[in-house]
Amino acid sequence: MQKGSFSLTIPFRIFYLLFLGFGFLCFSQIAGAQAECPVQLSQQRVVVRYGGSVAVNCSTSVSHKGMGWEASEGAVAMTRDSLITWRVSNLTEWEIKPYCYINHKEQCQVELPVIIYKTPDNVSISIVKHRRTMIAGRQYQLQCDVQNVAPVHNLTVKWYKGQTLLNQTTFTEDSKTPVNVNPSVLIRPDRDDDGAQYRCEAELDLGAEGPQYPPNKTSDFLSITVYSKPIINETKLPSKVPVFREYSEEIVCEAEGNPKPTISWILGTNDIVYNEVLTISESTPEYVSCVANNSVGTTTRNFTVFIQDISISTVNHTEPMTAGKQYDLQCSIKYVAPFKIVDVGWYKWNKNNIIETIKTPDILTYTVQICPDKADNGSQFWCEAKLEAEGTQRTSTMKSANLSITVHFKPIINETKLPSVVPVFRGCSKEIVCEAEGNPKPTISWILGTNDIVYNETLTISESTPEYVSCVAENSVGTTTRKVKVFIQDISISTVNHTEPMIAGKQYDLQCSIKYVAPFKIVDVGWYKQNKNNITETIKTPDILTYTVQIRPDRADNGSQFWCEAKLEAEGTQRTSTMKSANLSITVHFKPIINENKLPSVVPVFRGYSEEIVCEAEGNPKPTISWILGTNDIVYNEVLTISESTPEYVSCVAENSVGTTTRKVNMVLKEDYLPLIAGLIAVIVAFISVIFIFIYSIYYKTAKMGHYSLKDAKPSAQNGDIAQNGKHSPIPMKKFSQSDILA
Repeated sequence: MQKGSFSLTIPFRIFYLLFLGFGFLCFSQIAGAQAECPVQLSQQRVVVRYGGSVAVNCSTSVSHKGMGWEASEGAVAMTRDSLITWRVSNLTEWEIKPYCYINHKEQCQVELPVIIYKTPDNVSISIVKHRRTMIAGRQYQLQCDVQNVAPVHNLTVKWYKGQTLLNQTTFTEDSKTPVNVNPSVLIRPDRDDDGAQYRCEAELDLGAEGPQYPPNKTSDFLSITVYSKPIINETKLPSKVPVFREYSEEIVCEAEGNPKPTISWILGTNDIVYNEVLTISESTPEYVSCVANNSVGTTTRNFTVFIQDISISTVNHTEPMTAGKQYDLQCSIKYVAPFKIVDVGWYKWNKNNIIETIKTPDILTYTVQICPDKADNGSQFWCEAKLEAEGTQRTSTMKSANLSITVHFKPIINETKLPSVVPVFRGCSKEIVCEAEGNPKPTISWILGTNDIVYNETLTISESTPEYVSCVAENSVGTTTRKVKVFIQDISISTVNHTEPMIAGKQYDLQCSIKYVAPFKIVDVGWYKQNKNNITETIKTPDILTYTVQIRPDRADNGSQFWCEAKLEAEGTQRTSTMKSANLSITVHFKPIINENKLPSVVPVFRGYSEEIVCEAEGNPKPTISWILGTNDIVYNEVLTISESTPEYVSCVAENSVGTTTRKVNMVLKEDYLPLIAGLIAVIVAFISVIFIFIYSIYYKTAKMGHYSLKDAKPSAQNGDIAQNGKHSPIPMKKFSQSDILA
């Protein structure tokens, strides 16, 4: 029932050709019938999903006695119309064969081929008679179960591993109704297929009349586990393993397998080590085996352990080396068999100095000549031998221990820090340093004269130091001397043809004198005032230089500091030195300036009062202050008392040796109405007080004293007092004696 499109047999090919011929014959008959029967179908073939809808028109262009559709579903009764439609909304008849007929000269009909398809209800993949765990190299059968699919002859089952198409199966059964199919395929997995995912896909190829994308359905993935026998990594575990004498080395036995293999080492009859890593040394047996074992099988790798030896030394020399002399280094290599030496390399500070290809048996002594310099002091030398196993391309490298050499060399004086010409500023001292590099460390001394020697790296020089001094650096290898010339430099600043204080606004010349700069040359001279560079000019002049600059000081420059600097450059080098003069402090005299804020041009004076005004003036030298009140009326004081008698115009005069400044002041007399206003207020207050007292006295007499009458007054019988208005209430009366009255 099934066939593989990739492996068609010869009988099947013959059958397939006959089938195609038969189909072509049927198509020709149908086409001939349509050509003879005067009806046309809107579709020559229809493909409908099971349960789907379909509609096909049948039309004619000739007169007829009747036409209709004959079908088990959707039949159309005979009619005289020229266009009739066969229509089914839910097509479920698998074997339906509709045809359109017409009664023309005689009855004829045209059949409409109908293909009803149905996608599978379920697609699944499985291993036939086996679990998912497989053994690499064995053959297994995969089966794809496709349930309830139609039509089967349009079905293709595709087999995938991951995203790779492995095979596909087609079917020849001519069944229009749904069927179940169970195609299978053979696989032979290897170790790389462990964890691989297989799936099958059922696809209906319904031709051009079918859906744009062929209907398909895919099974779930079938993940397989593949067990495989261990494979030992021979790259990491070669058949011959060298080990350096007096050293140990770790070797690794890595094996790939599933299930994961166990690793063991067989060192002898009863000496077994269970570990992936084995430490070998010169005491390890010559023959060792690594065994990798799992449930599938066992793999063994045998290898040979042999001891290598390599050393480096100097030839006929044990003392420190001297720079510039030639010495021999020797590399001794022993027991390299069964390897052969491919090449020997000499190394110094990771730099390969020489490589020479040699092929020599077991014992080799190889020599190289070196001529060390001072940079080689403490350098590490070693040799390496590259070995190759007989009959293979596998190589191994032997490396000697490092040989550290000591190199003695003659002192080298640092000429950058100790130039051949050293300037010193007159009146100052300077330290110069003599640094020397050498091995052994050199001793430093200074020769100032025949018997004047100073043992120190540092020497203090001044104008009293001899013109020529020498630094001597000495060690066991030799002596180095550097001669130094000491010369005195001098630089000064002064005014030109002027010794007195300067006057603000006038122009003066400053002069910078530079002496004894040879063998230096002057690069530039700069003038400075209060840390501000005023002028820089490049000049190149020999030993003596007088350089002048003009200044025009103002009053703010009084007390300013000026100096000059000369930048010198040693002949033939880029080394520079700077000379700086002592500071020149200048005194600037300037004309007085009167403070107009404290002395306005108009000053008011109130009649009857006096007032003080102040005349302050700034100037150098300090000015004298005077007031001019008239032709001969002059007051020498900063403060002037003015009143209504002072002249309308007065002048303040500030004078010093530079000049005179005058400020004229206008005295404006003003009346003082304050006393008048105060008197008026006092009169008003007094008047109001008198009125208040008068009113109060009247009120007091009326309210407090009362009214009394002595009319018809009678003396009291008892005491002779006078009765009050005839009433009985007596008024106490006191009798006065003559003496009281007189008093």
